[in-house]
Amino acid sequence: MNLTKTQRQLHNFLTLAQEAGSLPKLAKLCGYRTPVALYKLKQRLEKQAEDPDARGIRPSLMAKLEKHTGKPKGWLDRKHRERTVPETAAESTGTAETQIAETASAAGCRAVTVNRNTCETQITVSINLDGSGKSRLDTGVPFLEHMIDQIARHGMIDIDISCKGDLHIDDHHTVEDIGITLGQALRQALGDKKGIRRYGHAYVPLDEALSRVVIDLSGRPGLVYNIEFTRALIGKFDVDLFEEFFHGIVNHSMMTLHIDNLSGKNAHHQAETVFKAFGRALRMAVEHDPRMAGQTPSTKGTLTA
Repeated sequence: MNLTKTQRQLHNFLTLAQEAGSLPKLAKLCGYRTPVALYKLKQRLEKQAEDPDARGIRPSLMAKLEKHTGKPKGWLDRKHRERTVPETAAESTGTAETQIAETASAAGCRAVTVNRNTCETQITVSINLDGSGKSRLDTGVPFLEHMIDQIARHGMIDIDISCKGDLHIDDHHTVEDIGITLGQALRQALGDKKGIRRYGHAYVPLDEALSRVVIDLSGRPGLVYNIEFTRALIGKFDVDLFEEFFHGIVNHSMMTLHIDNLSGKNAHHQAETVFKAFGRALRMAVEHDPRMAGQTPSTKGTLTA
């Protein structure tokens, strides 16, 4: 079977990611702070795989990938014999291993399960964008669970999360990695984003507190986060971790997210209005728009590349 240039490069690129243990690990190996650029590359190669005239991986990036993975010059352009990378490779090197399984896609149900395992956390996230707002959460971080329950209830999204993390150190890795995995699940569940509203916004008050959240499922990660909490801890929960949580969601769902707490004296109220508003805005953004049926809500024709 003759492969197009892009198909061959995509196959070899995915082989590099497999050998590294994961796409995020490959990004780190190549000096990237986040894996976003490589996720975008993967999406573009997949989209252009059938086009014999597609430009594929640009030479400068190809050279960078080959250099940092110890491959000879031109390796990404050549056909290679198949070889199997052991399933335990990610665990033995301490890297992240992410497995994504779409469920019921044939029935049009936007439901997925994502497993993400590292030396710091072992996480399973299942979501259904067309759910009824149910949640089942077992993370070891009670206040985070209370907040994610607000996303589910107000977003009308079913969310099931189980996590075993290094809580004996602190909550940081658990909170951040749950955000990452939830972001991965959102991106997979949204698919090509055809027919959705794309944009969502919400203002939510709770007594003296008021927050505004605006979402664009743009395919471009970006977070603007303006919350000045009135205290550093809510119970035992460090409020600084909320920003890490949302960074994880944004970078891996590929959304643009603006969060503004407009007023509030009670830190619990501040946090709750933010999460409720996020759930409401997300519900609006992922909903199907009857007038947009089958169309991509973008003049460039894609929200995934």
